[in-house]
Amino acid sequence: MVEDNHNHFCIYCGARLVPNQHFCSQCGKEVYHDSTQSTMAPSRYESKVKEIEQDYNSKQAKAQELVEKLFDPSHMSYSKFTAAIEKSNQLFANQLKITQKMMELESSNVVNRQIEDKIRVLNTFVDKMEELINELVIQLSSNKTDNDDINALFKDMDDLIDSVKDY
Repeated sequence: MVEDNHNHFCIYCGARLVPNQHFCSQCGKEVYHDSTQSTMAPSRYESKVKEIEQDYNSKQAKAQELVEKLFDPSHMSYSKFTAAIEKSNQLFANQLKITQKMMELESSNVVNRQIEDKIRVLNTFVDKMEELINELVIQLSSNKTDNDDINALFKDMDDLIDSVKDY
């Protein structure tokens, strides 16, 4: 048996509970004990999600580096790309946090399907960041100043952000 030294509170009224209490002394509701909580095994998705997180972080850093090489910080495109990458980072972090919370609940086919959907969303971020890197490399190597290409890059970033908002 694993010893549980956590302080417990009633989920209904917030009253403090003593270990192994079956009913709340304040509101009388039944107290549920999750015997698996302290002995949970790591999620089977944990390594995959960590790999996606590392891949995304690497690619977004590369994208930011390319933006810094392509545009002067005073250039409007620099600000727009930097803001788009930051927004992408925030959305990715939010989706990652949701996925990690879902992994804590992993126990049913329904939850597992939701986790797999979230993993697909996270992979979409990685793919879109890779596409952005490729476009930035093309832009850097061609030394173009064509606004149509820059606008297409902005559209790609906006599409990435909008696709996650819609998800």
